[in-house]
Amino acid sequence: MIRSFLVVGLGAVGSYVIYRIVDRIYFSDQKEEESEDTEIERKTSSQPVYNNMDPLELGDLTTCSSLSASQVGFLFALLRSENPGVVERTLRTIGNLAAFTSNQNVMRESGLLQAVVETLQRSDESPGVQDCCCQALANLAMNVANQPVVQSCLPIVVNKIVQSTENDPVTLSILKLLTNMTVLDDYHHHLYPAVPKLLQLSTTEDATVQLQSLKVLVNLSCNQASIEALLHSPAPPTFLALLQSTAADVQLRAVTFVANVISSQEEEVVSSDFTADSLQAVLYGSGGRRRDMYAMVLKLTKHPSEDVRRQASRVLVAKMLRYDNQD
Repeated sequence: MIRSFLVVGLGAVGSYVIYRIVDRIYFSDQKEEESEDTEIERKTSSQPVYNNMDPLELGDLTTCSSLSASQVGFLFALLRSENPGVVERTLRTIGNLAAFTSNQNVMRESGLLQAVVETLQRSDESPGVQDCCCQALANLAMNVANQPVVQSCLPIVVNKIVQSTENDPVTLSILKLLTNMTVLDDYHHHLYPAVPKLLQLSTTEDATVQLQSLKVLVNLSCNQASIEALLHSPAPPTFLALLQSTAADVQLRAVTFVANVISSQEEEVVSSDFTADSLQAVLYGSGGRRRDMYAMVLKLTKHPSEDVRRQASRVLVAKMLRYDNQD
């Protein structure tokens, strides 16, 4: 497998490093110092609500690597504020604090993680709160132990991305959350309804959204069980143009995605179940379309980037193996 590095996270990025095999994220087990307060209980609704806050109090928490029980209680209280601005600032603070492994564990064990999920699930929240929720959850999802809690909000998040546009302020934070939640194969099936939208977003003019969409698609394509859902999904006719992108990160993810999908198929067969606009038709379409794709891939075997060359070679090797099998 080819190892690539992705870095996903908000705030205090230097506090952790993210690895993934074949362009997927794999998080290190490096531990921060454990909190001295080991008995942190989840606060009940009797916790006071703060509608007026001193910004300095949240600012002081941002670099705290080991949350205490009282600090967790303070975050609980602010998260219940009726002031959207206070809630947003609290969520941003939680997202920054999630850079530390010890804080990730404390937030899960205290129930603060669940409270963030519930905040996202409230349909009456402002777009700003929704965006900050997804950013915080993206960081918290870097801890695999937190993912079973976070996964409960995936149906809502997937629905939001399906209905979103590239200019929607919450789109990018949702894509970062989905990238981290697809590190493991466990939750891939939740994302199948969003695959057509992910393919569409991968060809938008917003380079950041384009790249983040491809990261999710690459993660999905590493799972053999997801290949059929990918191939059945409608894909923009301009998708293969990503192989010629001048943006190095975009080009690498695009050719990696194509290599993953094609290498997973033992036989190059277009089923009648696939529509003319499906990804399968784009990749395996008859005539000039298929020749054009392989011509682009062949050129990539001479690309200056070693990673791009390797992924392009995977595509061509898979093609040759099919011809050998047919003989």
